Amino acid sequence: FSFKIYVHLKEGSGADGLDALKNKPQLHSMVAKSLCQNASGKNYIIFTGPSITSLNLFEEFEKQEIYCCGLLSTRKSDCTGLPPSMLNNSATPQSRGQYRIRMKGNMSLICWYNKGHFRFLTNAYSPVQQGVIIKRKSGEIPCPLAVEAFAAHLSYICKYDDKYSKYFISHKPNKTWQQVFWFAISIAINNAYILYKMSEAYHVTRYSRAQFGERLVKELLGLEDTSPTH
Repeated sequence: FSFKIYVHLKEGSGADGLDALKNKPQLHSMVAKSLCQNASGKNYIIFTGPSITSLNLFEEFEKQEIYCCGLLSTRKSDCTGLPPSMLNNSATPQSRGQYRIRMKGNMSLICWYNKGHFRFLTNAYSPVQQGVIIKRKSGEIPCPLAVEAFAAHLSYICKYDDKYSKYFISHKPNKTWQQVFWFAISIAINNAYILYKMSEAYHVTRYSRAQFGERLVKELLGLEDTSPTH
């Protein structure tokens, strides 16, 4: 079985947001290392957002046989050790699907154009391997395989957020650990509903997400009437 690990820091101006941490890349690396401490030696591929992606972190993970593919941002990422020529946008007009590559050992820095410049850092995919991004209106757009893989795995998070974000508990306490607690509870309930939809019980009752949540709360509170309202 292959497993994917997603590392993310929320963006925002709060004390635990990206704006407060943007000048502290060591904290970003610390989060990634903590989440991946049990992944060493298993040849996992980790997909990271701009606030995590950095050459130093990826090289450190590679020594542990952990491989990476991350979106790079000149504003949010730690770009230490990366060639400045790849961090500047080309002055000449480019067609969608065109890209430039710089390599150092197993590490590749890819600058890909699709209505804007997107940069990816990876040691998990060969830059010569071809992939494709499929757009609903514009059809297929050629790209390196690393770009296709990143887009495919990022879509899992986007689909989950689009479908279940409105069911996250909106309570926002002041303590960070309390925010994490309620966030974890929200994820647990949403994941429980996904498992419920995969079970035989769903074919019998077919509760919506709202009905499932209501029934769960009533059962946790020990209320006698556990039937959902319509």
